[in-house]
Amino acid sequence: MADGDRTQHVTLGCGTLILIALIVLFFSRPGMSDVEREVHGLRSDVGELKKTIETQSAEIKALRKELEQGRAKE
Repeated sequence: MADGDRTQHVTLGCGTLILIALIVLFFSRPGMSDVEREVHGLRSDVGELKKTIETQSAEIKALRKELEQGRAKE
């Protein structure tokens, strides 16, 4: 037989097919872009909340200082 006339048959078992499916599932990461977008949005919201808290804390400190100065004058 010439080399061109040979044929080889490959059979994949169930375990091999499951492994291939898991690899495809792992690397395709369906729905992960939505999750990543939501996490990014939450991080920016947390950053904004931190800034707001810092601003309010500074205002509270200023008001306490004014209150203490007002009480000292009395």
